[in-house]
Amino acid sequence: MHLSGVTGDTAADPLKQVLDSARYYRGIYKGTLMINKGFTRDTANQAIEEGIADLVSFGVPYIGNPDLVERFEANAPLNESDRDTFYSTGPEGYTDYPFYKEDKE
Repeated sequence: MHLSGVTGDTAADPLKQVLDSARYYRGIYKGTLMINKGFTRDTANQAIEEGIADLVSFGVPYIGNPDLVERFEANAPLNESDRDTFYSTGPEGYTDYPFYKEDKE
């Protein structure tokens, strides 16, 4: 099962909403539970460690960070995803984000 998104209450915190939903469904659903919406590296790890979910997926952070896994491993800063370029017809906003390069010297 994959839980994501928010309710109609636009003032509510999306992360809190998905965590509350996951806690509810974790009590009645025994299969693999994936959650998504507003997570950081640390909040995702915490949700998994607490047993709220089995895995966390990332959408928007991956758009701006094609090397998201490497950034998480290095605890590196993330690029900000440019929502104005989402669903555009060209490569801008999808293939032009800089990669993180760890200084190995």
